[in-house]
Amino acid sequence: MHRAALLLIFLALLLLWSAAAAKIIVEPGPAELPTDGINVDDERFVPVWQAYSPLEFLTIVLLIHCPLLAVPFEIICSTGVLAFLGYRTSRHPLDNKKRSRIYACIRDHPGITPTEIARATGINRGTTRYHLSRLREAGLVSAVNRDGRVGYFRRGYDATSKTICCHLRNNTRREILALLLEEPGVTQSEVADTIGVARSTVAWHMRRLVADGLVGANRDGRTVRYALTSRTLHVL
Repeated sequence: MHRAALLLIFLALLLLWSAAAAKIIVEPGPAELPTDGINVDDERFVPVWQAYSPLEFLTIVLLIHCPLLAVPFEIICSTGVLAFLGYRTSRHPLDNKKRSRIYACIRDHPGITPTEIARATGINRGTTRYHLSRLREAGLVSAVNRDGRVGYFRRGYDATSKTICCHLRNNTRREILALLLEEPGVTQSEVADTIGVARSTVAWHMRRLVADGLVGANRDGRTVRYALTSRTLHVL
């Protein structure tokens, strides 16, 4: 009984839905298009080969099928940017005012130490050491460590010249070298009497000059006489 009632209700709903679906709605048609050959809007279709030049069309097709062709352009742009940045950061080392002052001090006082440079230029020691490292990186100056004393030289000095300049920074050795230049063949006693220092002091400095090959010792019986070597005379 219940099944029959449900079946009748289902059939009734189906008939009602079919009748509603069978209705035809008639709407007025659009107005006729004008007959003067002009479209309603101004749009028109143009073939792609007419919209672009042959070179532009070929470029578009190549980039669609091979995007990697755009990589050289990116490389060129990147190279240009890097070249510009490199130009901005590759200024001459002496364009810096403090660095230029330090370089001028080394040029005028070969063998000068960092402490002496800081004192002469009025630049603090930390800044002086920084600029010295930059000058060394640029190959404009070099450093020589002699007996724990670091002396700086501008480019162009040979090893003998650097050694002589380092010794000339010491007052006693400078006087000894000057005396040997004027009076070769003097003894330690004569050197001590002439420059006014103890003989032991002369012996200590003379050993250093002989060890570096700047002074030669020649024995004359029981007496040792000292003179400048040929390479020292050539430089001086």
